[in-house]
Amino acid sequence: MVTTSSSVQVELLERTDVYVVATWRRLMLLVWRGQESVAGIERSRALFRAWAERQPGGAAFLIVVPRQHTGPPNEESRAAMQRAASAPGGYMKGVATLVEAEGFIAASVRAIMMRLQPRGTQGPAPNIFRTPAEVAAWAAMVLQDREVTPEELAEAIRVAREG
Repeated sequence: MVTTSSSVQVELLERTDVYVVATWRRLMLLVWRGQESVAGIERSRALFRAWAERQPGGAAFLIVVPRQHTGPPNEESRAAMQRAASAPGGYMKGVATLVEAEGFIAASVRAIMMRLQPRGTQGPAPNIFRTPAEVAAWAAMVLQDREVTPEELAEAIRVAREG
């Protein structure tokens, strides 16, 4: 299902009470609405592979953790995230996480997530960000797409979340 706002067109691939998987440009978004789940991670991994293989020049994957859910992932979710981040194939240009919350707890969660990232695995290095502007700069670089802007990325996340 394609959802359009005044400035962006987002394709919703899957929506549950806990997460939304959507695409915008060559960026797949896994937007959490509740606490992360292995099912959401595994589904987004499967959807990403099928979608990204069709994208000329590859694609990137963005996980969005909302303000109200800034706890570190549990063991099962971490294992699922590591499997997803080590997906084979040249189609994955990058993986990033946007932790939207501010303050000490959010900064601590970002630091913990960086330490949890696997070392020496296949695939691109993960990135942890705190604002859509930081993610947009990263995505524009890895996708070589100057049309990825902070405003449009923030709008794409909003549209996906409300989808």
